Amino acid sequence: MADIMSTDPLGRRSFLKSTSALGAALGSAPALLAQRNPNDKLRLAMVGVGTRGIYLLEQMQECPNTEIGIICDLYDSNIARAQKAAFNKKAEVTKDWEKAVASKDVDAVVIATPDFWHATMAVRAAQMKKHVYVEKGICRTLEEAKAIRKAVTENGVTLQLGHHQNSVPAFLKARELFRSGVCGQTALVRTYIDRTSAWPEWQFYTRYDNQVLPTDATPQSVDWERFQNNSNVKVNFDPERFFRWRCWWEYGTGIAGDLMSHQWDGVNMICGMGIPAAVQTMGGLYYWKKDREVPDQWHVLFEYPKQQMNVTFACTFHNRHHGTNTYILGREASIEVAERSCRLYTAEWKPEAQAKLAAARRKAEAAGFDPEMANFLAEPEYQWKKGDNETTSHMRNWIDSIRGEDKPRCGMQRAWEEAVAIVMSVESFFKERKVKWDPVNEVII
Repeated sequence: MADIMSTDPLGRRSFLKSTSALGAALGSAPALLAQRNPNDKLRLAMVGVGTRGIYLLEQMQECPNTEIGIICDLYDSNIARAQKAAFNKKAEVTKDWEKAVASKDVDAVVIATPDFWHATMAVRAAQMKKHVYVEKGICRTLEEAKAIRKAVTENGVTLQLGHHQNSVPAFLKARELFRSGVCGQTALVRTYIDRTSAWPEWQFYTRYDNQVLPTDATPQSVDWERFQNNSNVKVNFDPERFFRWRCWWEYGTGIAGDLMSHQWDGVNMICGMGIPAAVQTMGGLYYWKKDREVPDQWHVLFEYPKQQMNVTFACTFHNRHHGTNTYILGREASIEVAERSCRLYTAEWKPEAQAKLAAARRKAEAAGFDPEMANFLAEPEYQWKKGDNETTSHMRNWIDSIRGEDKPRCGMQRAWEEAVAIVMSVESFFKERKVKWDPVNEVII
């Protein structure tokens, strides 16, 4: 396959040229924004209020002393829905994201657009001294990641990457358990997301539960020209590309930036392993072949030789028998964590675990299961219960961080690490080999 670095449809040179010029115009001297008084009202611009963006708008309005000042989207119906949901009925509406970001009445920007717009918008927002909440994956290329980091750091703004597992109580408990040392040496973390429905994955329009293309999505209601402005691939109006952009390489990174980034970041939050030393990816189109360009299977090995640990990710879109899970497999104990569960198991080889395994084996046999299922039925040492370890929402954490009352749970450093992991995975797929990270020169080799 061709090297993605030479075939990237985003157009790196034009991106870097535009962001550099903007930096020169606005000034690039470091600046630390003054912390906001908790009683001051924060005004926000919502850029992208589609399937994910409308949810973020609702989350934002649950935060005290915040107000939606500007609603920006390219589709009339998305704007109308957001206007209806917004508490501020006088919020300005626009299809011009640059106007929304530049507004003097806006303190912060929430970016929930297709991935290929994330870097351009995040860089511009930071250079305009606006705090940034940006959905995952944060970007598509290493150059974009470096540009975002530079803009955020130099302008002293608070960035939060939208990996909400950082604000999920079960994952926070898993981090507490892991960092207590209870697992002992952890040589492997195994993650997976298997998904499928009667229809192909990513076939949703304005809502996750809507699989029917809206009849009012026409060239008159969608600003298709603006949508394509950041892509080198120009095609005639195509509502499928507009809503289901994840299926094409020029708009995103497929499974890597969508589902893999969630699981990898969740492990990074728990274990703190950072950028992998090497990555190997395999995948392809195996079942859903006609409705997409990106693979419907994605299998990745992340190597951390200094930590003597590997992290794996596997995903398929044709079967969901096991769904989603993360297993942290230590020598002394194992942690099993998902959005609504966290369980700790003593290592099965230990004598104190034998009685529990024997009881679980009897339970498996009585239920007609294979006795080898005992490991899944054994009583855990700890099991998280709803209501334990509660915390603020991911959006509230960002707002509190802007006000100096907290620190972002998935800030710029973690966002940088996520970006490199995603790009390494995609590079490995296109180069059909293992790729390595050069931390000194910050390049993939």
